[in-house]
Amino acid sequence: MKTTTLLLTALLFPAFASMSAQEAADPEIMNIAGKSIPKSEFEYIYHKNLRQQVEKTPLDEYVTLFCNYKLKVAEAEAQGIDTTKQFRDEYEGYCEQLVKPYLVDAGAEEQLAKEAYDRLREEVEASHILFEVPSTATAVEKKAIYEKAMSVRKQALGGADFAELARRYSDDPSAAQNGGYLGYFTAFRMVYPFEKAAYETPVGEISLPVETRFGYHLIKVSGRRKTRAVQVAHIMLKVSQDAPEKEQKDKEKKIKDLYAKLLKGAEFDELVRANSEDTYTAESGGVLPFLQTGQFVQSFEDAAFALDSIGEISAPVRTQFGWHILKLLDEKTPDTYEALHDEIVRNMARDERADAGRKQFIEHLKADKGFAWNETTVNDLEKVNGDSLLENVQKMEQPLFVFAGTAYPASGLTKYLKAGKTTALSELRKAVDAYSVDALTEYAAAELSQTNSEIKNLLQEYRDGMLLFEVSDKEVWKKAPLDTKGLKKFFKKNKNQYTWSEPRYKGYIISTDSTERTKAVKARLSQKTSLSADKMIQKLYREYNDSIRHIVITYGVYRRGDNPTVDSLAFGIGASDSTTALPALKDICGKIVMQPESYEDVKGFVTTDYQNYLEEEWIKKLRKKYPITIHEDVLATVKSEE
Repeated sequence: MKTTTLLLTALLFPAFASMSAQEAADPEIMNIAGKSIPKSEFEYIYHKNLRQQVEKTPLDEYVTLFCNYKLKVAEAEAQGIDTTKQFRDEYEGYCEQLVKPYLVDAGAEEQLAKEAYDRLREEVEASHILFEVPSTATAVEKKAIYEKAMSVRKQALGGADFAELARRYSDDPSAAQNGGYLGYFTAFRMVYPFEKAAYETPVGEISLPVETRFGYHLIKVSGRRKTRAVQVAHIMLKVSQDAPEKEQKDKEKKIKDLYAKLLKGAEFDELVRANSEDTYTAESGGVLPFLQTGQFVQSFEDAAFALDSIGEISAPVRTQFGWHILKLLDEKTPDTYEALHDEIVRNMARDERADAGRKQFIEHLKADKGFAWNETTVNDLEKVNGDSLLENVQKMEQPLFVFAGTAYPASGLTKYLKAGKTTALSELRKAVDAYSVDALTEYAAAELSQTNSEIKNLLQEYRDGMLLFEVSDKEVWKKAPLDTKGLKKFFKKNKNQYTWSEPRYKGYIISTDSTERTKAVKARLSQKTSLSADKMIQKLYREYNDSIRHIVITYGVYRRGDNPTVDSLAFGIGASDSTTALPALKDICGKIVMQPESYEDVKGFVTTDYQNYLEEEWIKKLRKKYPITIHEDVLATVKSEE
């Protein structure tokens, strides 16, 4: 989510309400490093921690922990961690995800789902005339196209044939053949604005121009019928439309003869098996799968859906494939709303109904807070040449729109436009829309962060948690492992805390890939040398490893039972692989030690303890640096459980 100063002020640095009535209801419980902590914030975190604990922390102990926590947050702020781009981006992303579910009209999606269900139960028959609107069209050009559509509508209302008007004026290429006829359709078959207009136009009437992403449409509604899926059986005589005339007439005569026999009582199944040329269905009595609107050729569908009662038989029907006689076997109507709800919602997510709840919320917010465009600025923007748009917008301080008493300048569009590229009018409109929606969303999010205690506490907790992690990582967690001098000093001072109850082998394990190489390595290690053990090991590794690794060398501190090789060759217990060498010359490769000699022998333990030491020292400094005031009278009103 793109952010403005408004959002950063309201969310990144929450300034909680200071009205006297609110103060009385939510008094200050502490003041740490000059920042007031309301009772509600303390209670929220205290109770949340209690729920997560098996052994409950007493209130007085928790106060100490809470103060330390807030001192670290104060130090993070003092170091400017909360102003870094990385921090702000992560925090704003969390804000967006947290607040987003609240910035919706809860009833909008459900209302649209019910509307869609009602439309799924009834099909509309319609034709249309399309007046295409180019993406580069200006407001003046769009108006001219709209007026053209109104002119054609006037002709249609005056008695002109709609199909002929479609052939003459429509920018839909298919209109030349079908006169703009679309047949029957139901919800989700057309783009939503078109669907909405079609269902809201009475049968026999023509809509006003309807805008979709394709342009303006005039829609003539010619019929409605209940939605159903039908199962039919058919007798089919195949004949192509360009077949010789004699074949055409012979097939037509035969289908009419079969129809006459059916009218006299002949069995449909018997005539199918004896005469149907649909080889896939003839043996099964001509039965076809359930058919829904839009799944087959128009003439076949019209005949199938015209059958009203089970067992009813159609007159012969001509399609591009041949002749058919249909028999209605079964029908199904849409399932209940509850059964179709999830499928409807999934379909809604794929058309203009998507994000309907948020869009409706924005529209309500506009109405409630007096949103208004500055039409003069909008027109000025549309007149600017694409090549110089970005440069000009940066200088435009006149209001683009007004919302909640605040004017938002056109220069705010800058971050929504692509630098260095020509901006088409369609892209400009997208940028204007994104700018206004973001501004409204940010306003609502900021307002929500002040009025919704759950969100307010979650935002504060997440922000403080991020700061706590970053500053602790810097001052303690990363610092300790890298502070070699400090680790050595800490180990030396506290050496008696790091003792072993049994000896350890401290040194190298050298494994080879053959017995011969093991003997050679042993021989090399037996030779006198001025090299240190580490240097000698490094030299061996380089000599014996090229493109193929012939020896593996590992270093460690091992107890009995940690490693079979060490157990066998250092402690004399068990057996080891004969190809593994652990020389007896321990002064070169390793030795048995009774207690740790350096912090590295117990590095994990020492590092952890050193981190704890650093944190304790850090807390002492922070308590000297920042003042803490605790209001005991308010603290006494805190309940140990919710």
